[in-house]
Order: sequence, then C-alpha cells, then structure tokens
Amino acid sequence: MNTSPIIIAVAAVTIDGKIALHAGHSTDWTSSEDKDFLHGLLDKSDVIVVGNNTYKVAQKPLAKRNCVVFTHSVRTTARQHDNLLFCNPSGVDIRTILSPYKTVAVLGGTQTYTYFLENDLLNELYLTIEPLVFGRGLNIFESMTAKEVKFHLFSVKKLNRKGSILLYYRIV
Repeated sequence: MNTSPIIIAVAAVTIDGKIALHAGHSTDWTSSEDKDFLHGLLDKSDVIVVGNNTYKVAQKPLAKRNCVVFTHSVRTTARQHDNLLFCNPSGVDIRTILSPYKTVAVLGGTQTYTYFLENDLLNELYLTIEPLVFGRGLNIFESMTAKEVKFHLFSVKKLNRKGSILLYYRIV
C-alpha cells in the first residue's frame, strides 16, 4: 500500500513577512531556538526539498541529509549521490519522486514553497516569526495564480524572550 507522504513547509520570516533579503541571503538572522526546532524536525524527516539557491546557501549542513533540489539545470532528474537528487519540477511528477517517503520537509525558497502550495502538495506549515524587519526582500509565497489557500492554526509557541514565535498550521 503506497500512501502519500506528509509534506511540511518550514520557514522563518521577519515581522514584515520576508524569508530573506535576496536569493543568496543566509539564515544567520534566525534565532538559535528556531534553528533547534528546525534541526529536530529535519531529523524526523525522510527527505528535504529545497530550491537550487537555498541549496547553494545551505549546502554544507544539507550535505549530510537526504535532499531533492529543484533546479531547471536538469531536464528531468540527475542523481549526484545516494543522498542528493537534482530534479526539474516541470520535467517530472513530483508526487512519484516523493512517494517512497513518509515525511517530506520543504525548506524554500520562494519558488519552491510556491510550487508546493500551487500544486496542492502541502499538508502542514511551521512558521517562525522573528522580531525584526527587513523592509524589503523575498516572500515565502509568490503565487502567479489567484488561488486562495486556507490554513488552520493548530498551535502557537513562544520560543524565547526576544519574541520569536513558532506557528503551526495545517492546510484546510
């Protein structure tokens, strides 16, 4: 019996809703509590899906994990080694690629989050709000469709005294 995996988007955003200033921006601005939560969730995930820019920024920590990297530099898929698959989402059926896994963590960036949202692939979203403002930058979702997606808030957790908050949503 082959069941669909649980697909969980995980992101940290600023108060003004930005995941980064630009495509090459690292996540050094997130709290240690957010990083602890993220690492714990990744330890429980069977595979991580990231966009090519996100992979380049976080290549060293991701190298020890099972990863699928979205990129347009391959026609369909290209396996780099046992734990690394490059995949063109417009050239393959992502559901088939992810079907062997029970839990999938999606770590961004904007195009990758948007792809999963627009293709009805997301089940859950963990969103850490960090108490700072970039004033400009990349949104978590940048949809080209007028599709409305509703989320249901299941929990709110204050991560630290500085005001970092972890929100847990499920797609309705």
